Amino acid sequence: MSSGRTSVLVLVVLFLAVLAVTNPTGNFPLNDDWSYGQAVQNLVRNHDYRLSNWTSMPLLTQVLWGALFSLPAGFSFTALRLSTLLLSLAALLFLLRLVRRKQDPLFPAMLAPLVLLFNPVYLNLSHTFMTDVPFIAFMLGSTVLLTEGAERGNKALLTLGVCLALLAALLRQTGVLIPAAFGIGYLARGRAGTRRVLLAAGFFLLTVAAFVAYARWLTVTGRLPSGYYAQTRQMLATLQSGLPAVAHRIVGSMLVTYTYVGLFTLPLGLLFFNPANWRRLAVLVAVSAALLALAQVLHVGFAGNILSDRGVGAFTLAHSAAFPPFTGSPASKVVLGILALAGGALLLELLVRILRSVRSSFPATFCLSLACLCFVSLLLVQQFDRYALIYLPLLAIPAFAELRALRPAKAAVAAAFSVLLLYAGFSVSAVHDYLAWNRTRWQAISYLTHDLRIPVDKLDGGFEFNGMYTYSDDYVRNPNKSPWWVRDNEYVVAFDRLPGVRRAQGVPGEDLASGRHQVHLRAQTRPARANPPMRPPGPVTDRSL
Repeated sequence: MSSGRTSVLVLVVLFLAVLAVTNPTGNFPLNDDWSYGQAVQNLVRNHDYRLSNWTSMPLLTQVLWGALFSLPAGFSFTALRLSTLLLSLAALLFLLRLVRRKQDPLFPAMLAPLVLLFNPVYLNLSHTFMTDVPFIAFMLGSTVLLTEGAERGNKALLTLGVCLALLAALLRQTGVLIPAAFGIGYLARGRAGTRRVLLAAGFFLLTVAAFVAYARWLTVTGRLPSGYYAQTRQMLATLQSGLPAVAHRIVGSMLVTYTYVGLFTLPLGLLFFNPANWRRLAVLVAVSAALLALAQVLHVGFAGNILSDRGVGAFTLAHSAAFPPFTGSPASKVVLGILALAGGALLLELLVRILRSVRSSFPATFCLSLACLCFVSLLLVQQFDRYALIYLPLLAIPAFAELRALRPAKAAVAAAFSVLLLYAGFSVSAVHDYLAWNRTRWQAISYLTHDLRIPVDKLDGGFEFNGMYTYSDDYVRNPNKSPWWVRDNEYVVAFDRLPGVRRAQGVPGEDLASGRHQVHLRAQTRPARANPPMRPPGPVTDRSL
């Protein structure tokens, strides 16, 4: 068996082994995918394409992809999760193809897809129907086809690459940047003749035209979600708020991105570690420390959403002030501080190295251009940790192009794989726990709504449940209730005991404690009204509420 096939087989077997541990089954939504699932369900059951008003991206590709996986056995969130997992594996294989040439040894090239797989944010999102992982898959697939098509002069590969780029643009707005980055890389290769300029410009205009036409169709047919231009409105509001606010947002976004990308790329950065350059490394550590200190002063840095010292989320249930999603314990601060400091310093080293030789490799120029365009496009929006995920594969590709000439030391490779093992242990156990407490949450909800017949408008079941059943554009937030569309919180499924409520008798509850991942799940009632009769819950079932 060739080394190429061996690497693919190893990656597939490892991916399946991870799934055996995480157990991705369960007919329940996670994070924002309740909204995306509604669009798929509407298309499959009612043959009507209509997006939820919570949707803030094109989503067309995602809906069609999810509907395809709903055809065999009908709509379910398990089917949607399977569709994302398949794209997650495809993204890993695409990345392996981009970082490894036929003559390259299996290691350390395998490190690139493994760093992506065992990134806690990536692994978490791979178990949802969120758009982040599908977008990365279409982006990397397009990159493979476009770069190989350009290098070989193969029109068929270029055409397929354009098609995948269009699918990426009709999934998330950022996909429009793919042809722009391709144009930069393509025109930087030798002389920019008329034919090359026309190809690059035509590709970009075609993508923009498809993106605009789709938005226009949504508007004309009355299908445009009210939240479709939410990020555009957010950027305009920032620009209108004055220069100090704009500067604060830009600097904050840069620091948040720097912090997370440093954490995410730490195993890759270690490949560039050379103790002989200790003076240079000391300077980079000092710069990294200064940037992280500035992030603390500005109260940015760890923006949250998925990654936490509790594990991974999002943590979308009601909780008291004693249950912050990020505990900020001394131990977690020390560990994260060390990782962020080292990761940030090595990220600077990685960037210096790849910028020196970026023009020598078309894929490297393409990916670095795309990373820069994405970075600039997101400077004025509120940052989340998952927004930084896209930079991991885009930086890994030029990094490994540089490593072909560098040949990292064995000690550096050993250190990189050691950190990767730490990331893998955290990520796999955290995603397992995330799915476990969500199963318990939906078991409690199923018991309350089906067995006790409690109306959904009297239950605060968390962000996903409330979004599915009580979402409203006109919802006015109440400080005494969850901010997520709660009409009457007589019943609350919560992480911990809330002030003024008591635990309901007979309702499924579970304390999930696995090392650092501590989540306490309880169903609670307001004492003002009598509880309905309780009876022991039945087994957990995959029922669509």
